Amino acid sequence: MTAAARVRRGRLLAPVLIALAVTGCSSGQAAPPPAADPPAAAPPPAVVATPTPEPSQVAELQLPIAEYMLTPQQSAELKWLNTKKVAVCMKEYGFDLPIAPAPVVSASDSLLFRRYGLTDPASVSTWGYHLPKRDTATPRATLSPAENALLLGRDTTGKPLTSSNGQAVPTGGCQGKVNTDLRSLQPGGQGPGGGASQLAGQTKADSFSRSMADPRVKEVFGRWSECMRAAGFTAPNPVEAGADLPSVKAPEPDAAEIRMAQTDVECKTRTNLVGLWFAVEADYQKAAIAQQPEAFAALKIERDAQAARLAQQIAALPGG
Repeated sequence: MTAAARVRRGRLLAPVLIALAVTGCSSGQAAPPPAADPPAAAPPPAVVATPTPEPSQVAELQLPIAEYMLTPQQSAELKWLNTKKVAVCMKEYGFDLPIAPAPVVSASDSLLFRRYGLTDPASVSTWGYHLPKRDTATPRATLSPAENALLLGRDTTGKPLTSSNGQAVPTGGCQGKVNTDLRSLQPGGQGPGGGASQLAGQTKADSFSRSMADPRVKEVFGRWSECMRAAGFTAPNPVEAGADLPSVKAPEPDAAEIRMAQTDVECKTRTNLVGLWFAVEADYQKAAIAQQPEAFAALKIERDAQAARLAQQIAALPGG
């Protein structure tokens, strides 16, 4: 690693403390929350450890809630396992579906993927505000009517499919069978199950909405918007940026969309919008975790069990 690279990495891994003034506090110190507000609604301290990541380092940031969720690698493995088991089922009926030979981790598997809007200069130079098309080792299969019927368990008229190539078809087809097989992998982590598993999703949603309403984040939104305005673009905040462009509904971005997207990322870097927004949201998550230590401890145990079941399912695959 070069000296310059160590300096850049140090800026991310060794955050500096900066004071962030809340609107209306001329002294530079944050005003206490109104006495009537419950403790859970109070903002984090006005001084937070704020990283200053370069665009290439954003993916290294990790929100506290990530400790209670599957890793990006495990999330990719879960998607791949679903596809692999579907292919195994289809093979039993004489149909071959091409799939990637191993899980492929993409940017979208990260918890921070576009959470704070665009951040990757290389991606926006090609895709603008469009979602990047995922590159995989295997092209997406085009299913025949018979394959599609077996996959979903319904014929071309929409009626339940009972047999295929002389064999009984499970309810819901191969996808329905796989959904049942993998049901134990859904609760916890990034799954949609109930109980403790809902805690991660609720915490992510609450911390995001609270951070967007936080005066410190609103202030950096203002500086980012001014930076965008100076370049000839209008956007109230990074979440809504590019939404009104005609090209965002087209299959590919046009030159104007790409220019705005590039400016968006540049202005985020100039204002350290991502570093500050991340720091504020992380504080909200830390506060939420501290308020329910037993519930989050149970969530981590559930996540670990989910990860173990995932590994077992992959090891049990034919040829695994």
